[in-house]
Amino acid sequence: MMLNYLRSEWYRILHGREIYLFTGVLCAIVLAANVILWAMADVPNFRYSTVRFSLSNLVSMMGLLFLMAGLLVWVLFGDDRANGTFKNALAYGLSRRGLFVGKCIVSVVLGLTSMAVVLAVYIGSAMLLLEGPAAESVGYLLRGVASALPFTVACVVLAVAVFAVLPRTIHAFFAWFAVVVLVPQVFLLIGQAVQPVAALASWLPWNFFANEVFVNQAGLAAFLWDTPAGLAKCLIAGFVGIAAFAGVGLWRADKVEL
Repeated sequence: MMLNYLRSEWYRILHGREIYLFTGVLCAIVLAANVILWAMADVPNFRYSTVRFSLSNLVSMMGLLFLMAGLLVWVLFGDDRANGTFKNALAYGLSRRGLFVGKCIVSVVLGLTSMAVVLAVYIGSAMLLLEGPAAESVGYLLRGVASALPFTVACVVLAVAVFAVLPRTIHAFFAWFAVVVLVPQVFLLIGQAVQPVAALASWLPWNFFANEVFVNQAGLAAFLWDTPAGLAKCLIAGFVGIAAFAGVGLWRADKVEL
């Protein structure tokens, strides 16, 4: 039954336009950013038409991967409850937990594929259009993406869970956004006065990917994932997130009202 569901979802998504629009828009954005930097190369005193500067933008904002994970699930499954897809899958004998797992599998596989395409366009266009050596910059970008990947998958799992539970997509996305972005920011703010909360905030991915990564055009750089302790933090937080969100999703799956 699970295999039949996965096949039907592959067919539905690959014969639709949503995943292509999602990936195409992201490719257009990163390509346009590099084209703008290339076009500015002849402007006097403009020092940012370099591969290092272009790729450092994503390195400094790795949380964008988390946001894209939530948007991807919204694009793929946000309307399932409204258009009856949710009920139809259950009517054909798939369990609610099986439906949750199936959506997670489809979202992760398509998300990884989309990310690979976007990164290829991003890195390729930077290397073709912009100045400076590329090997070092590409290396730290790919290591950063790999370090953020576990929690990016966790964000997918959480999004599948909240979109299945909450009937309105805008409410579901706001709940997802609150867990991934707002709560860590609130904890970070409270942590300025309460040390135990600060310790907790430092283990939340949105916070540490923003605050423990540094790179500038002068050649100075510090990457969380380049130290054993920092890499361990990325992986532990990511896999704990996957386990926690999957556990909640499976628990809530049987309690969803259609």
